[in-house]
Amino acid sequence: MSPWLTITVGLFFFLLGLGYLYKPSVIERINAILRETLLNDAYIALERRKWGVFFLLLSLLFLYLGYASLYGPV
Repeated sequence: MSPWLTITVGLFFFLLGLGYLYKPSVIERINAILRETLLNDAYIALERRKWGVFFLLLSLLFLYLGYASLYGPV
């Protein structure tokens, strides 16, 4: 994976994690669109904080990997 793609993926997961934590209404709107294929309303409502923290940690991992690929290990 290229460093810029890794950073982009990290930023995406960071924004998704913040969305789960601070703007659940936006996530619920996206959920309404994808409800039939991927997501379950009850699960999202019950596990909102866990998913938010998971995506924030995943974003930090991708951001670090992209930064390390560009500039070397910290």
